Amino acid sequence: MVKLKNIKVAFFHPDLGIGGAERLVLDIAVALSDRGMEVAFVTNHFDEAHAFEELKDGKYQVRVVGDWIPRSIFGVCQALCAYIRMIYLSLVYVLFLKSSEGADVYIVDQIPMAVPFLKWTGCKVIYYCHHPDLLASPPGGVLKKIYRKPIDWLEMRGTQQSDVILANSRYTGDVFKRTFPQIKAELQILYPTISSAYQTTVKYTKSEKVKNILPELENTHSDVFFLSINRFHPAKRGIRSQQFERVHLILAGGYDPNNSINSAYFNELVSLCEKNELTGKVTLLKSPSDKLKAKLLVSCNALLYTPINEHFGIVPLEAMAAGKPVIACNSGGPKETVEHDVTGFLSEPIGENYAEFMIKLMDKDVCREMGQKGKDRLEKLFSYNAFGDKIMNIVSDTVCKNS
Repeated sequence: MVKLKNIKVAFFHPDLGIGGAERLVLDIAVALSDRGMEVAFVTNHFDEAHAFEELKDGKYQVRVVGDWIPRSIFGVCQALCAYIRMIYLSLVYVLFLKSSEGADVYIVDQIPMAVPFLKWTGCKVIYYCHHPDLLASPPGGVLKKIYRKPIDWLEMRGTQQSDVILANSRYTGDVFKRTFPQIKAELQILYPTISSAYQTTVKYTKSEKVKNILPELENTHSDVFFLSINRFHPAKRGIRSQQFERVHLILAGGYDPNNSINSAYFNELVSLCEKNELTGKVTLLKSPSDKLKAKLLVSCNALLYTPINEHFGIVPLEAMAAGKPVIACNSGGPKETVEHDVTGFLSEPIGENYAEFMIKLMDKDVCREMGQKGKDRLEKLFSYNAFGDKIMNIVSDTVCKNS
């Protein structure tokens, strides 16, 4: 039997960028590393200039394979290219790299095509489901259905061969079971957590006036600041003029200049602000650093989180760590993280509903009380230590099974 302290874990992930999926697998890696396990990454793409800080210092081995394969064919067939890239990576790894860089257990996510190749060579594999990929593809006509059918089948078969299947929330788990009724394996829930590095940053970040953090707000007369980290549903209607004068929205989001979708959406937000005469009430921030994000969270009144049917959503937990209440859509993962009328509010995705709850959070005493209850809930249900202990036990049990 392998000694637990000598366990090596390798992560198969398509692109080590700065998205939620990347944050999660990195948090798993850090938690396992902190508990004495060796960690490595195998990926199709890694750019230090567009990656989380923990991957920039060389602490963890990152092996890049197949980045030369195109991501699309004239802007289409992205899913097919992603599967081809992962198949190529898996073949190269099992044929040429596994003998020297092999691990005791592999954690695969997003694209399960690595699973069968690893299983064929006797490896133990954990598959983490953020959300079934086939549901992320927009519907299309007959040709689209023909194109997606083999890809969807490969996703199901690849996932099915895993030793352990994890999901990021009960919501995602239920979606997974409905999407893949053929898969009878037990599915476990591993909630994401807040990285230890972020929690340390928040702990030592002092609250200050938001207008002192962002020079562009120096002359604002607002004294209530709502922060939105992600997509935003406008919530102007329903706030009386006197209240509206006090409110300012800071919309911060990841921005990749090489991503046409990021650029188009940012420009659309700018146009909406101009059209609705909100340029003096909304500040847009591109890819704020973790330090700036922590400063804003600690210093704002509350967080607005607007994705609908979000698989889990890590941002509400980041707000809870900073002691801030959250207004989130009453769907998906936030229903498991935000306790309505206790740590924040669960709203219908309608501007008037968001505005109603924003008015309540203009009372700083209410914000303070809800924020503290949010911190307590985070520690009880989503703490870094509980997360680390659970994934360590899952990995250890997987390695020891039939050893």
